[in-house]
Amino acid sequence: MNTTSTPTFAQLKKAFLESGFEIRFFPRHTLERLSLDAPSDVKRHLDSNIMGLIMPDENVIGLAEDLSSEERVTTFIHELIHLLDETLDEETVENATLELENSLEPSQFGFFQFLVG
Repeated sequence: MNTTSTPTFAQLKKAFLESGFEIRFFPRHTLERLSLDAPSDVKRHLDSNIMGLIMPDENVIGLAEDLSSEERVTTFIHELIHLLDETLDEETVENATLELENSLEPSQFGFFQFLVG
């Protein structure tokens, strides 16, 4: 992915469906423990408020189980952008997440909502 452009819904959908990853929900304290191996800029950016993470060794995208439906979608999109381009820094991923989320059609948002529901 080009770091100057936001991925499309189609790119994220394809990346997830082809990845073989599954979505699992964890208590926040478990996600925080699992994130100990995350790069320091990730931990500093999130200020120990881990809402999701990718676990490539297990083919899992982990999401905090206490998130609202909308927060689950936003966090899932964020993690999919990481999956699509693991070289992006947190600020770039966060900006792309917000831009994409604001451009989603209701049916596209609903697709992600179905996946993380």
